[in-house]
Amino acid sequence: MDNTTILPIEIEKVLTDILGILSVKVVVKDDEIIELHVMATIDRNPKQISRDIQSVLFSKFDIDCDHKKISIAQINHSTIMKSDKRIEIDEILYTTSGNLIKAGVKLTQNGVAYYSEKEGLNTSSNNSRIIANTTLEALRQIIGSSIDFIAEDVEKITIGKREVILVAVSVIINRNEETLLGTSIIHDDIRKSIVKATLDAINRKIVKL
Repeated sequence: MDNTTILPIEIEKVLTDILGILSVKVVVKDDEIIELHVMATIDRNPKQISRDIQSVLFSKFDIDCDHKKISIAQINHSTIMKSDKRIEIDEILYTTSGNLIKAGVKLTQNGVAYYSEKEGLNTSSNNSRIIANTTLEALRQIIGSSIDFIAEDVEKITIGKREVILVAVSVIINRNEETLLGTSIIHDDIRKSIVKATLDAINRKIVKL
């Protein structure tokens, strides 16, 4: 790769788009790839994954990578996700002060607590979004990933004579944007329903994040 600096983060983003690849770690020394570690599902032959990696590196970055530098670990990802303990809502805090509101959300997983707090303008439409985005920030700590997502809208709708919270979350993964929807029936605490709907929106994506 002549006169071009190799950026591991860019390579990792592109390679995770390859079918079957869950995560990638690129090790660079003196502007040359010396190790490329891949975590993949068991659905595809590792030799095919390796060939795909080589093809993408050459066509996208003009990098001729020796297959001996590529290390592939395959896992049964669906089994791992089924064994994971579910994320639970531990506490929701909500205070107002003049024109501002402050929301705090604490989530737990496997006995570990993850807390986030956000502040914003105290308007009826903004209050719900703040709670949803506070939930997403706490969730980001659990996922441990640099994904980008934001709660775009929160609505209360009526379906079958039941009040339901609907949350729309925009997610950017590997430069691709998706809109995810989550719902939760309102029982007694609308704020808890917002948190539940937010978690529901991204629940199916956690496997890929």
